[in-house]
Amino acid sequence: MSCCALTGEAQQALASNFFNLGSSLAGNMALEDVRAAQFLASLPEVDGKRVAALGFSMGAFRAWQVAALSDAIAAVIASNWMATADGLMVPGSSTLRGSSSFQMMHPGLLRWLDYPDVASLAAPKPALFFAGATDKLFPAASVRDAYAKMARVWQAWNAADRFEAIMRPGGHEFPREVQDYAYDWLDRQFGRPGVHAANRAR
Repeated sequence: MSCCALTGEAQQALASNFFNLGSSLAGNMALEDVRAAQFLASLPEVDGKRVAALGFSMGAFRAWQVAALSDAIAAVIASNWMATADGLMVPGSSTLRGSSSFQMMHPGLLRWLDYPDVASLAAPKPALFFAGATDKLFPAASVRDAYAKMARVWQAWNAADRFEAIMRPGGHEFPREVQDYAYDWLDRQFGRPGVHAANRAR
C-alpha cells in the first residue's frame, strides 16, 4: 500500500472520529486557521492591519475561508479553489473522493450557504481570485457562476473595486507570472507600489 493511500486512510479515519464526536475535520481546520491568523496579527513585529491570506488549491479554500471568518485577515488571494456546490457535486469530482476532501466538508452548511456565499462573508475586504479555464477539478461554468455571485456581494458593499476574479488560460496551477500579479495586487491594496513584475523583468 502506498504512502499516499495510507495518508488518505488516515485522513478518513480522523474525519470519522470527528463526526462521531459531533464535530468535523473541516471545522477543526477552520478553527486552527482563525487562531493562526489572530496569533500572527498579534505579534509586535507584524502590522496587524496588513495581514493577508494567500493560497493555492486547498490552500485557496483555506485562504478565503479564514478571510471570511477572521477580522485579523485584511485581504485574500485564492488561486484555483472556487465554484458552486452544484458544479462540484458531480461524478468524478475531487470533492466526493474522501481523504482530504473531508477537510472541506462542514456538515449541513450547504443547506444554507454555497461556497461563494461563505467566501463573500469576507466582503468588503480586498479579494483576488484566480481560476484556470481548463482546470479539470473546477468546471469553468461553475467557477464563473460563483464569481458572478461574489461580485454582486462586493458591489452591494459599494466595494466592487476591491473584488477581482480572473479566469486565466491553463489548468490547476499557480504559475510564476500569476504569483507576480498577485503580490503586486496585494502591495497596491496595502498602499505600496507593486515591484514583483518589475523585478522579474530585469
